[in-house]
Amino acid sequence: MDEKDWLLLAALADEKSFTGTARRLYMTQPAVTRRIRQIESELGCRIAVRTRSGAELTPEGEDAADYARSELRRLEELKISLAQQGAEVRGTVRLACANAYAISCLPGILKEFSGTYPLVDLQVVTGSSSVTAERLLSGSVQAAIIRGDFTWTEKTLRLKADPCYYAVMASPVDLARLPELPQIRLVSDAPLQACLDRWWTERYRTAPRIAAVVDRSDVGIEMVRQGLGYSFLSGLYLQGYPELCRAKLRFSGGQPLGRITCACCRAEILNIRPVKAFWDFLAERAAEK
Repeated sequence: MDEKDWLLLAALADEKSFTGTARRLYMTQPAVTRRIRQIESELGCRIAVRTRSGAELTPEGEDAADYARSELRRLEELKISLAQQGAEVRGTVRLACANAYAISCLPGILKEFSGTYPLVDLQVVTGSSSVTAERLLSGSVQAAIIRGDFTWTEKTLRLKADPCYYAVMASPVDLARLPELPQIRLVSDAPLQACLDRWWTERYRTAPRIAAVVDRSDVGIEMVRQGLGYSFLSGLYLQGYPELCRAKLRFSGGQPLGRITCACCRAEILNIRPVKAFWDFLAERAAEK
């Protein structure tokens, strides 16, 4: 087996799906299946079985996946060690980022950072804040940019980002009329949805009229732009849409409904030069007035 096989086994263990593994590794599903069967032939045992929900590793497959993860970590440590021997900052930064920040702020940050550190490769995965936090906790990324309340006892850096959420429409927003109007609901992680539900129950006695449920901010915003209803959106999503009308969401006590944005990493990971360079770069931007 080689590095590609290790990546394949680790991905299959995480995804528990041949389709998800293929998507993650930019392979076709038949290619994934074929290579898994070749690995099974090489090892002399069955490592994965198909199920109705996807795929499950056999006990032998779990052992193979553990071995693959171990080898990938050793290879990464070797690459880091070799990269740090040179005078220039080079290597890889593995970053997970919450969707809203990834859309509104991250591209500009990555462009500027890459201009300063052209020998550093940036590997970015995006998702909800809950998924981003899980990736940090599992160690699959070196740093994460997370929105909302997240208890983290190691290195934390608060980033500049609009924390507020808004009711957004194509026409002027009258909060009193929202129960009468169709809502375009953007799928949110559980903590954010709980905040939105609490805000709603503080103001209204009827449930919202859900006209559509979407899992992509651009789809939801386009529906709002076409006058199909209102939505609750982060101010980060709205930076490129000045024509949309909005009203800031506030709880009954007057405090705004919002989520702060923080970068998080483990203290020891800052001993890796490219990660330290990226962290210092974020800190400099956060300190700018």
